[in-house]
Order: sequence, then C-alpha cells, then structure tokens
Amino acid sequence: MQKKQLKRFWSKVDKQGLDECWEWTASKNGVGYGQLRINHKIYYAHRVSWFLSYGKIPADLEVCHHCDNPSCVNPDHLFLGTHLDNHLDSASKGRKAKKLTIDEVQEIQEILAEGGWTQQEIGDAFGVARETISQIKRGKTWAWLVS
Repeated sequence: MQKKQLKRFWSKVDKQGLDECWEWTASKNGVGYGQLRINHKIYYAHRVSWFLSYGKIPADLEVCHHCDNPSCVNPDHLFLGTHLDNHLDSASKGRKAKKLTIDEVQEIQEILAEGGWTQQEIGDAFGVARETISQIKRGKTWAWLVS
C-alpha cells in the first residue's frame, strides 16, 4: 500500500481509546462491514486494518472481531480464525438476538449518559452484544427514544 493510500485509509477511521472500537466512517455494506476500493477492487476495512498491522492473511482464515462490531477496525479487536472459529466465537458470546424492551433501552441510555461503565459491561448486564450498546449510543438504533 502506498503512503497516500495508508493516509486515506486511516483518515476514514474514528479512533477512540486503545480499548474502544475504532469505527470505519466511510462506506459500509448492508450488515455494517466497512469497505473501501483499492486499485478498482473492494476490500473489507477490518481486513485491511489487520494486514496493515500484522501482515498477510492466510487464505484459509478470516479476520474476526472480538468486539462483535463489524465496522470496527481497531487491530487489537481483531483475530484470525477459521469460518468455524468465527461461528463458535459468535455462539459462545450468545449473539443470538435478544429483544430489548423500551424500559431497558431507556435504562441503557441513562447508564451511557452517566458514564463509568464500558459498553461490554452494559451489554453483559442486559444480555446483548457490545455492538448493540454501541448502536444505541451512536443513535443507529432506538434513536427515536429519548430517555
């Protein structure tokens, strides 16, 4: 990757703290994975982040997210695994959708406003993925509900 392309890549990342998700702010596919075009080819942003940080990705492995946030490109949140590893990771975190109630979302919004809890801790407390809490915080879901 050329220096110009590197600068372009990182300019589209909202870097937060070292332990927080670094959100891809440019184009995303229908399920939230960041994507970018390099030399007329589309690449997933999290895979580019892995490559830039750690090197080549073996053909038989996927770049998976510890944080379960498809738009996250924080290299510390990524790991290599097989397709099966990725599904087992998903199942172990109980990512099967749990429906939140309006009262629960209002409580989550209050906790987020007060601070002091990580998104993972809030997600664990309510039995949902950290990404669900992130989406509530960013107004991607439940934006109409103001507590």
